[in-house]
Amino acid sequence: MKLDTSTQIRQLEKIHRIAGIGYWIYTYNSNEMWWSNITYSILGYDTPNFTPNRQNLIKHIHPEDLEFFLVSLQQMAKQTMEIEFRFFKNGELRLGKITGEVYNDNLEGLIEEVLFQDITEIKIKEFEIAKAWSKALDAENLKNSFLANMSHELRTPLNSIIGFSELLETSNEKDNVSKFATAIKTSGLQLLRIIEDLLKVSMLESRVSKPIKRNFHLNQMLLDIKENSLNLLKENNKEHIDLIFNFDLDSTNDVIKSDQIKIRSIFKNLIHNAIKFTETGSITCSYKIIKDTIHFSVTDTGVGIPSKYENRVFKRFRQVDESGQKYYGGTGLGMYISRLELELLGGKIWFVSENNLGTTINFTIPNILTSDNQHEEDHSPESYNWENYTVIIAEDQTTNFKILEAYLQRTNINILWAKNGQEVINSCLQNPEINIVLMDINLPQINGLEATAIIKEKRPNLIVIAQTAYALIGDKEKSIQAGCSDHLSKPIKKGDLLESMAKFLP
Repeated sequence: MKLDTSTQIRQLEKIHRIAGIGYWIYTYNSNEMWWSNITYSILGYDTPNFTPNRQNLIKHIHPEDLEFFLVSLQQMAKQTMEIEFRFFKNGELRLGKITGEVYNDNLEGLIEEVLFQDITEIKIKEFEIAKAWSKALDAENLKNSFLANMSHELRTPLNSIIGFSELLETSNEKDNVSKFATAIKTSGLQLLRIIEDLLKVSMLESRVSKPIKRNFHLNQMLLDIKENSLNLLKENNKEHIDLIFNFDLDSTNDVIKSDQIKIRSIFKNLIHNAIKFTETGSITCSYKIIKDTIHFSVTDTGVGIPSKYENRVFKRFRQVDESGQKYYGGTGLGMYISRLELELLGGKIWFVSENNLGTTINFTIPNILTSDNQHEEDHSPESYNWENYTVIIAEDQTTNFKILEAYLQRTNINILWAKNGQEVINSCLQNPEINIVLMDINLPQINGLEATAIIKEKRPNLIVIAQTAYALIGDKEKSIQAGCSDHLSKPIKKGDLLESMAKFLP
């Protein structure tokens, strides 16, 4: 089908209208100019109520782009040009694009034909897409880096645990047994720290972690941290580094009400980092009280943090050195966790660093110091004698049962074993001599919470202590609601187990 000229023109105008493309024609000999309706609209005119000319067009061009715009028009006499420039529409700055050429008409002489388009919205969308794409690439790179790093961090202790376990199977020397067992325990604790960090991030980000504030002696806590830090230096073969704690040991006004566990965690992360990145010199920890705030600091003489990485330090999974040229290890979560924990405590954290000279990490918490506060001491007897009592351990994993059995061996308590929920229910209802239940939650047949509820219906005074791998915020509350008197999270430490049972046994 062949369209006549008028139909072709109408179709072309329709296409230009839909695409938002204006059009102008300029005749050099007569200085006459014609704009299409879309061109008027692009420049902010409702109706073509004046005769267009070069001057009316030029006054819309941004002054800084005007020379470039005019030179480009001149260049159209030699070749087709496409340029982008800034222009004004009703006082609003916009971005435009023209594509045009100049040809020689036998009758009119040189004629300039130009397509004109407002590309502001297109450029904004392109920028947003590019920004989103860049963000997606960063997230993908971060994920890949984290997975590679996490694979290394998990496999390293697992390699030791599995390797030394195999050696234990074949070793007959008692000295080796003790040495291998120590290595397995160390690697297991390393693996536990990684898992705990991941769980902490999940709880802190989901805002389910809440501060638990109690009274404690600040100086005593720092002395404990110093002792642990000295052990950490020894473990890392860095005993030559001076560990300095600056605070008033004789202070009687050092009782603070805050979340000691979170403050310990923050110090642990900071000192761990300081040890990791310091080869010689010293690590200094101190605090001072300024009005309503306690200022803490950890200063090292390590490699320092280059200024270009300063925005990376307190972000999750980020490490200063991600090049692989020098590997310090770690999940990249410690500083991020510290920042989130401090935000919960109403404090803040920042650092001052100089490359190859060292770093000072500062953090603050609100000052709630008062000499009237009393420290809440926890006293746990070192030994127990429960020979006249019976405990039943509800645990389907043989290794877990053996560990608890070993923990309780010196207490002389009578120990029974139930391997599923139904067994522990039957035993508790048939054996009135049972005084206490160590109840695993994830049991076969009937889970621990359901079993507890059934037992407590018949024996409401029987003590049930939940011992479970479920360790998230809210899990303890579920255990208590089911009738448990206490809740222990796996891996269970011997001291925690005995302390919990001592609450209910003489």
